[in-house]
Amino acid sequence: MPKLPTLSDETLELLGLKPKDMTVYTHLLKLGTAPLRRIAEVTNLNRGTTYDALKRLLDVGLVSHMDAKTHRYFIAEDPQKLTGLAVRREVAIQEAQLKLKTLVPQFQELLGSSAHRPSVRYYEGESGVRDILTDVLKTTTSSKDKLFRIYSSEGIRDLIAHAWPGFIKLRVRKGVRVKTIAIGEGGRTHGLDERKWLTQTNKAPSYIFIYPGKTAFVSLDERRQLFGVIVEDEAVASTQEMIFDALWKMM
Repeated sequence: MPKLPTLSDETLELLGLKPKDMTVYTHLLKLGTAPLRRIAEVTNLNRGTTYDALKRLLDVGLVSHMDAKTHRYFIAEDPQKLTGLAVRREVAIQEAQLKLKTLVPQFQELLGSSAHRPSVRYYEGESGVRDILTDVLKTTTSSKDKLFRIYSSEGIRDLIAHAWPGFIKLRVRKGVRVKTIAIGEGGRTHGLDERKWLTQTNKAPSYIFIYPGKTAFVSLDERRQLFGVIVEDEAVASTQEMIFDALWKMM
């Protein structure tokens, strides 16, 4: 028995079809004409799944049907109609692109109409921490003061340093300054940074970055894996900055 031809999932998605739709279509091409029950048998699909596939195939013109006294019989249309389906989808995409050229600027106006739109982004593992550090450096480098603030926690600072060993050298090279309140023992200055200490018996769970318009929190989960979030909100960042500066003056 010759192997039935197939299309990749990506191609089927572009055509608006599913893999099971193509399974039903190819078997129906071999059968010629068949009722729902027979199609379900040869495809090893249940009748509900088979019916849903046939409905989609009917909608796109790859299958037709005729009604007899006791059954509805389905017929597979000429495979050349697959090409026609692809053309119709291509035309529809082009029409959608033309409409979006008009609509996207209108959507952007709606986005700009909101003066307050905070966002929170979640990151995992060392790669996620590197993404956070990249954002800290990029955002601060483009700011007027080129300064960010951090609460450096004893229980996590070495893990962050391990995630990006070259971060400090890059920060210094870019002329970015940092003020650090270290929680717990350890830590030292590296250049363009100031450090003060808070003593704490238990290791603090989070490492906090405060930088222009954003606050980032890095911590450990129960498996001692790094994770973090960036809160992008001017009010939150300003509040954290105010608390940090007040504490800095008291130390």
